[in-house]
Amino acid sequence: MRNEYNEASGRITYRHSDPSDLRRIGGAAFRRMLFDMAAIRAFEQRLLQCAGRGEVSGPVHTSIGQEGVAVAVCRHLREGDQVIGNHRSHHHFLAQGLARTAGDAWDPLADAPPAAAQRLLSSAFAEILGRPTGVNHGVGGSMHLRHEKIGFMGSSAIVGGGIPIAAGLAFANRLRDNGACAVCFIGDGAVNQGTFHETANLAGVLNLPLLIVVENNGYAEATRPEEASAVLPLATQGLAHGLRAAAVKGGDHAALCRTADDFLSSMRRGAEPAIIEVETYRHLDHTGPERGSTAGYRSPAEEDAWRELDPMTSLPKALATRELLTAEEEAAIRDAATAFVERAFDDTPAPSPVAPVLDTRTLLRGPAPTTPEERSERKSPAEQARRTKWTFGNAIAEGIAGALRESSDVVFLGEEVANPGGLLWRAGRLDRSLVGSRIVNMPISEAGFVGMSGGAAMAGLRPIVELMYGSFALIAADQLFNHIGMIRALYGNTAQAPVVIRAKVPIGRGYGPQHGLNPSGLFTSFPGWRVHAPADPRDYLGTLNSALRCDDPVLLIEFASLYDEVFELSDGDFRSRLPLEGARVVREGDDVSVLSYGIGVSWARAAADELAAAGCSAEVVDLRALDTLSTDWATLESSLARTGHGLFVDPAARGQSIAPRLIADLVGRRGRRPRLSYIACADVQPVAPLLERQAVIGTADIVTAVHDLLEAH
Repeated sequence: MRNEYNEASGRITYRHSDPSDLRRIGGAAFRRMLFDMAAIRAFEQRLLQCAGRGEVSGPVHTSIGQEGVAVAVCRHLREGDQVIGNHRSHHHFLAQGLARTAGDAWDPLADAPPAAAQRLLSSAFAEILGRPTGVNHGVGGSMHLRHEKIGFMGSSAIVGGGIPIAAGLAFANRLRDNGACAVCFIGDGAVNQGTFHETANLAGVLNLPLLIVVENNGYAEATRPEEASAVLPLATQGLAHGLRAAAVKGGDHAALCRTADDFLSSMRRGAEPAIIEVETYRHLDHTGPERGSTAGYRSPAEEDAWRELDPMTSLPKALATRELLTAEEEAAIRDAATAFVERAFDDTPAPSPVAPVLDTRTLLRGPAPTTPEERSERKSPAEQARRTKWTFGNAIAEGIAGALRESSDVVFLGEEVANPGGLLWRAGRLDRSLVGSRIVNMPISEAGFVGMSGGAAMAGLRPIVELMYGSFALIAADQLFNHIGMIRALYGNTAQAPVVIRAKVPIGRGYGPQHGLNPSGLFTSFPGWRVHAPADPRDYLGTLNSALRCDDPVLLIEFASLYDEVFELSDGDFRSRLPLEGARVVREGDDVSVLSYGIGVSWARAAADELAAAGCSAEVVDLRALDTLSTDWATLESSLARTGHGLFVDPAARGQSIAPRLIADLVGRRGRRPRLSYIACADVQPVAPLLERQAVIGTADIVTAVHDLLEAH
């Protein structure tokens, strides 16, 4: 095999096989690959028939013409390797599934298909047809396939969205030193996504065992790479990030096999991550059964030329030339593949006459971890008596350090987390022996490293990720909300991504609009996340410890103004685990309920003191859990029933406040309807101190709002 590199331009050219490669790989291997390709094509042709009868909901992105890419790569994967796909991933799923369930030794000309392979295809049909016997209970459909047992960890319908997830799987493999590799299949359009470049750089910096396979089928829907990318071949862009890179013509199946084998084998020995660009073609339009030429963005002549390069056509000819395949064997392989697929389709259960019931809670939320408090394992009086003074910030640092000591699955990722500016360093809690392995500085690539944490969590790690400021969640929004928060819903509750995100909010500290976002409203607007804003370190530590035992993603909001506040804590507080659901009454009262979270609880307590001096008894309620599914309606309604008045205090911009939602839900509930109101900060919080003081609410605003509420009543 020859590898060409243009040193003058700094760009790779194409790898080519030589005549000996076909014989070196062997006729038996190629016959098996032909069977897998033929089975995948027959599967999708049957699927298009179903779609034509209206039996498939949503788009059907077929890979007809591209099957050889997945088959060649997945053939070289081992038990324990993982695959991440994209919106066009039937062939990735089936190629990986056939490789794992049938094994390398199975001969389609001599042996009956393994029952496990037959079941796999039936479950894939059922999934795409939306039936409960599907591999993900019919919930994910065509674009969200997953089967962890075969190593197919999931496909993402967001172009480029799966790349950071795959890097997280590779990160877990590197940490565990298990010799496994992660493979991410993407299309040519994904190379222009920021997640590609952020993740490629991360993979290069961390030397992750990650192989990115770019299936360049010539069109990102209808846009050619020449129109969208300044650097071609696309794999050249991987060179800039330290990846080993190669490009292969789609018709050169032997070159692709050799390249995949070379890259994967060397990565298992510690070599750098890699990227392979495969020039291939999809014979049909972006979706559906029509040829792309019918839409006018390519010609019938181009399509006909590519049919000759299709491995299903070109590979049998090359094998026949080397006397590695006869015409009779080729026909028998195609017939066997078609019969195999038809049996699998016939075995797919018919739709149930009873409509399933949508249970969004099950699709979004795992069970809350059991806490010692619920098992009455409370701290002893002696332990409670041993109290020392801690600042809130140092207590957080010790909580993270303790989590790292307790479990080797806990990793701490973020910008500057192992540097002098980081929380652990400042608090004197940095374990230098973990730096680079489980405490890892990240480049300024929020989408990349947040998504990587999601993949690491899917692989069983427990990432704690620091977003330096809550505003930076917007940079990583796709990974946070389309992927990590949606993992359960995407894959029919067969996957989980237990990431803990720490987000700092410097409200009132002169950081301005681009750093001062309180992300509570953002995270509670999207499903899947548990959202907490602890008001004191005792609640923070208990919530953190429970979050690390929870299989849902958890956001912990930290108000920077509380970092230097001093609290007395016992040793047991650092080991405590508090329920992830449930509000708490921190001060009882009779006239009005003031409900808040985080720093707002401190403001509410101070306001309650002032109100008491004026003869008004205010009850202060710490909401604790802010997301919709965790809201403690019982405690809120009990307090409001007692006082008859409720003021929500939201330390967030008014347009992002969670208070209107809470009020709307309370109004819609049965029972007595108290008088309700809320206050929040201005939508823009300027840096100038005199303006910022007007924008940020505080104790005086709460007192005024309570008087207004009571007087209006």
